[in-house]
Amino acid sequence: MTRTTARRGGTRAPAPARLHGEAYEESVSRLWLTAVRLGRPTLDALRKQGWDDAEIEDITAELTARGMLVPNVEGDAWQVVPPAEAVLRHIERWERRISLARATASELDQIWRAAVGDGRELQPAGMELLKSVADIAQRVRGMHRLATERLWWALDASAASLALLEESATEEGVLPVRSGVDVRIVVDTALLDTPHAMSFVERAQAAGHPVRVAAGLPFSLLLCDARAAILDLSRHDPVGDGSLEARRTGPLKGVEALLQEIWVLSTPLAVVVDTGTGTVLDGVPLDDRDRRVLALLATGASDQLIARQSGISVRTVERRVRYLMDHLGAATRFQAGVQAARRGWL
Repeated sequence: MTRTTARRGGTRAPAPARLHGEAYEESVSRLWLTAVRLGRPTLDALRKQGWDDAEIEDITAELTARGMLVPNVEGDAWQVVPPAEAVLRHIERWERRISLARATASELDQIWRAAVGDGRELQPAGMELLKSVADIAQRVRGMHRLATERLWWALDASAASLALLEESATEEGVLPVRSGVDVRIVVDTALLDTPHAMSFVERAQAAGHPVRVAAGLPFSLLLCDARAAILDLSRHDPVGDGSLEARRTGPLKGVEALLQEIWVLSTPLAVVVDTGTGTVLDGVPLDDRDRRVLALLATGASDQLIARQSGISVRTVERRVRYLMDHLGAATRFQAGVQAARRGWL
């Protein structure tokens, strides 16, 4: 698309064909920037900037569809939607489209191969093998952005889980979740002994997402709405080859049922807050360090793990555990955590 048409022999030359692809996007961007600079763009103002009527009609309609311009009734003037709001909404739409495109690429490839008679072995429609830890992590990040109803995640100490937790500890917005999404997080006790795990748990709790702990998760699972699930097997194969993304109804219902069972059988992890002040509950002095000890105790964590996560010595943990068990009348460590939760200490 050009803004002028040359004359040949005194007559107007045929208008060039409409631009497509990147060239069209560049024209859309240039008119958008022109509109932003004008503040209140009008048909006459855009003409004065060198745009012809055909371009103005086409591109302003596109920008209106993208939520970046609002036309008046006559269609000869436009209101610019505040750029920060319009651009972020546009980026969000593109991210959703990219995630959906990525999720359906394999299935479309299978359909195409079947249509052209490709002799290679086909994967079942709606089931995709993931080839690397990076691929698994990318799909998990995409599902966090894509989820609108629920995001249920059970994490074992897999290579992909460790990579994601490290990334989320050093970069903001790696695992975003929309407001209103039903989030459930279950963490394997083995994962709590790894770097970045507790900081991830505490950030999730601060965001209002319930966290539970379970021992012996066989592998990591993630369910995104009722549209996709990931079976992360990278703990068993650190390369990541062999993990799966499923989009078929049967596997999705199976993953949902398994995650529901894991959730019921797991132990709620109490919110651990650092207020810097102590409290007295049932006549027992209880500070934030003791709350953390009790919260980890309820998950079945070892003294060594509690010591590392609390920043105290193993001997101090042993003393505090004995003190708490005595005042709770608990015969076992796990019972102490349960009793504390029942009394509202956690």
